[in-house]
This record gives sequence, C-alpha cells and structure tokens, in this order.
Amino acid sequence: MEQQLRTWLRYGIMHGVYLGKSSDQATVPTPQQAWHDAPIRLFPNALIQRVHVCALLCAIGTLYIHGLYWRGSEPGLMLTWVAATVIFTTQICTNFLIIMEALWKQTEHETFLLLLDEIEVSLKLRLRQHVQPQLLCKIVRTHIIYLSALSFASLALFIVTSLWLNYIGYFWHGIWTIITMRLRIIQLIVYVRVLRHYLECLCTKLGQIEAYRTAPTQQLLDINYEKLASLECLVAIKDIYTQLHKAFHLLNSFAGWSLFSIIACYMFDFTCNLYWTLLSFDGFVRRRYYYIAGPAAMLPLIALICHLCYLCDNCTKLGRTMAHLLSKIVIMSSASSLRSYRLVLYQLSTQLQLQRIEVTAQHFFVLEIRFLMTIITAVAMNLVILIQFLNS
Repeated sequence: MEQQLRTWLRYGIMHGVYLGKSSDQATVPTPQQAWHDAPIRLFPNALIQRVHVCALLCAIGTLYIHGLYWRGSEPGLMLTWVAATVIFTTQICTNFLIIMEALWKQTEHETFLLLLDEIEVSLKLRLRQHVQPQLLCKIVRTHIIYLSALSFASLALFIVTSLWLNYIGYFWHGIWTIITMRLRIIQLIVYVRVLRHYLECLCTKLGQIEAYRTAPTQQLLDINYEKLASLECLVAIKDIYTQLHKAFHLLNSFAGWSLFSIIACYMFDFTCNLYWTLLSFDGFVRRRYYYIAGPAAMLPLIALICHLCYLCDNCTKLGRTMAHLLSKIVIMSSASSLRSYRLVLYQLSTQLQLQRIEVTAQHFFVLEIRFLMTIITAVAMNLVILIQFLNS
C-alpha cells in the first residue's frame, strides 16, 4: 500500500503537502518502481526541496500582501470586508502551517508510510490474515476520485457563479491555498481509511479467537484453530496493535497542527458563507443571489469534515470492539491455560486501555461524530455574533 500512496502523493509535491524522499534516503529502485516514482523525484535533493519550499512560502506571502493591497476596504461593507479578510488570513496561515509541517515532520511522515507497509506484511505473514490489498487500493482510489471530484466541481461552480454575480473578493489570491487545504484533508482521509482497514483485519482475527474460546464446538473448516489458540498468534496481535497505535501517533504528530488549522478555517469559512447566504435571502443588494454560490462553497466543507470525523469515529469504535472481545477471551481463559498465554492476555488488555486509538489535532480536540456537534455549536455562535454586529 505504501507504493500506491506514494504514487498518489506525487501530485501534492508542488503544493508542499508532501515532500518526497531525498537522494540520501532513497534506496535503489526496481525498473517498475523507478517508473512510478519518477514524478516523486522532481526534487531529488534535500537542498532543492528546501528551495522549492522557500519559493512556495515567498509566493504565498506575496499573494497575501498583494491581495490586501489590491482589495482594499469597502466603507459601506465594513463587516463583510472584515470577515473576508479574516478568512483570507486564516487560509494563508493554514497554508504556511501545511508547508512547514511537511518540511519539519518529513521524517515522521516517511516513518508512517513505511509503517503502513510493515503492518500489512505482519498481518499477512504473522496472522495469515488476507488484507485484500486490491480491494483496499480500489477503496482508496474511489475515495480520492469522489472527494476530489466533489471538491473541484464545487470549486468550479463557485467560480462560475461568482464571476456571474461579481463576488470574487480575495478568491483569486487564495485559490492556491484553497486547493492546498483540500489536497491535505483528502490526504488525511485516505490515511485514516487505510488504518481503519487494517484495524478491521486485526479485529476480525481477534473475533475468530473469541469465537473459538466461547464456542469451540462451532468450528469452521477453513480456519486453522490450532494456530489461533497459540501464544504466537496472540503475541502477533499485540505487536500489530502496537504498530497501529504508533501509526496513529505519527499521524497526530505530522498532521496535527494543519488538521487543527484546516478545521478552524473551515468553521469560519462556513459561518461567513452561511451569513452571506442569509443576507441574500434577506434581499441584501450587494449579496443578491448569493444563495447560488453559497452552497457551492459550503458543500465540500461539510462533506470533507463529516467524512473525516466518521472514519476517525469508526477507528475509535474498532479499538473499543477489540477491548470488548479481549475481555471475553480473558474471562473464558481457564486456569489450566499456560501462564505465559494469560500474561500476554493481561498485557494486551492493559495496552488496549492505555493506548487508545484516536485522531487528535494536537490534543485540542478528538475527531469523532460527537465533535460535529461542537462544530455546529461554534458555527451557530459565530453566526449570531456576525448578525449582532450587522444589526448594530
């Protein structure tokens, strides 16, 4: 899976979402790998990569200064100008964070990608679990295609309607940043989807052990129960769970700040677009017919954040399911079981309680379904504040 992800990540190099391996990190590739990795090695040297990053940062800073100078303030629309300027500023800051995170956390990112390959190999060799790599690649490809199509189709619709209604503002100065943020959030969604697939495989194997322990008479012919009952299998499950927890920890490490900034930016962006849409419904002249462009801006934000929270919530629930299955195995384990087997059972049970699976944004919040209610509350509060300023 690592190779397929790197093939897709090559498209994010220009935006600074991902930095490829430098020449001193890369190993000697096979001819097929060399063909796939050719676009990744656009910047084979670490120095060239840093020059590219510096050029990106300078270009973004120049766009920001030029946008502020070119747009200017509008005395008759001061609140709208302030809201648009704040959105533009948060987008630029988010882009800076994404690029700097890709540079500073490159080692963690590379370790994460290599760890995904190690988890897949461990599931195959140590647990004899069929991870269905072709199905996983198809799922990942489908996610990328649908989310990218939704993001860029809505972006194109917003451009058309904004040009028609003359509501551009800072849009052309911030379009690079908008694309970068959407590439980053799609990248994180793909990572969480891959990790969820591996968690499902591990949960399936633990479920087979639980079924064998609780109902030994109802055995299936295509499952090696002697292997399931062995200490080696239980130790393998423990080690793979450790790898999965490390993968989530690395994900939180190299994507935490950008994830926090993107969600905060999307929350305020959604609030302002909702505010302008309400002004349009209220007959505000300068926002006439904005209810056509507003949904085009809000729909991809809702889809991306909700989908990410849904996947993260699934991963957390799978961790709880594993803890529940393991508690059954501990209860059914008889006194005649090997002492070493019972010891590993208790160690794994403690590990599941202490090393919980979760995706956080630098521990500011945990991404789960309940977090959507927090977002809705924050959006409603910001919307009330904007309306109060308008009425005053």
